[in-house]
Amino acid sequence: MIDKGLAKSPTTKIYLATPWFNDVQKERAKKAREYLNQNETVGVIHFPFDFQYKDATVDNDPEGVFGTPEWVAATFQNDCTAVATSDIGVFLYDLDNIDDGCAYELALFRSQQKPCVVIPFTERDREDVEINLMIAGAATTWIKQEDFESLKTFNFNHPQANPVPPFKVF
Repeated sequence: MIDKGLAKSPTTKIYLATPWFNDVQKERAKKAREYLNQNETVGVIHFPFDFQYKDATVDNDPEGVFGTPEWVAATFQNDCTAVATSDIGVFLYDLDNIDDGCAYELALFRSQQKPCVVIPFTERDREDVEINLMIAGAATTWIKQEDFESLKTFNFNHPQANPVPPFKVF
């Protein structure tokens, strides 16, 4: 008999949050998706950039709606709904190119008492990096950049807290 309290099951819906403004960030998101797709506890990965309102992106805007008030309102509502229907947020947090949207999504998750796994990325030496206390406090689990690949095996069914950030906090 399987102990359903300990068994891993692909039931968790992940909201994958990341900036998406340059090739490094896009490659990082691609890698995170590969890792999460290998994880036996992940049932669904919601990546907001897969669900663009009217397929409008900065590179593709078939109806000329990108950036309009209609697009802004719909995109905001779609992302808020996805946060509300997700179990856990996974944040690829770029400390060299801070993204206000990613910070806002992190706050949304925490305001709903949902776990947030934060993986901070930087090209700087760790001792030269400081992180804002609001970001530091919002993370329920920190995964170091060098442990990025652990997304393959992290137990999202029973996420364990690791709330101590790997950087100085201000």
